[in-house]
Amino acid sequence: MELSEVASPEFAKYIEGVMLKVAVHAFNQASVRESLPYWMKKKEAVQYANVDIKTLNGFIADGLKVSIKDGVQRISKKAVDEYYKNHEV
Repeated sequence: MELSEVASPEFAKYIEGVMLKVAVHAFNQASVRESLPYWMKKKEAVQYANVDIKTLNGFIADGLKVSIKDGVQRISKKAVDEYYKNHEV
């Protein structure tokens, strides 16, 4: 069933515009996530996890794995993905 069959042409055009904006936004977010390095600084991990720094620090306190060598902290994309997977309900 086409949207134009159940809605006015103006409303259908409006909905299509909203859907396009949402799709472009999602694509842009995915692009940013994919451009981040595999081993991320906290600031990058915040972007990848789509949370603020306080939330990321809470995740770390709750068990998100962080690699530390000579005081340098890095969080892998895999660690973030696994953390989210382990907390699915």
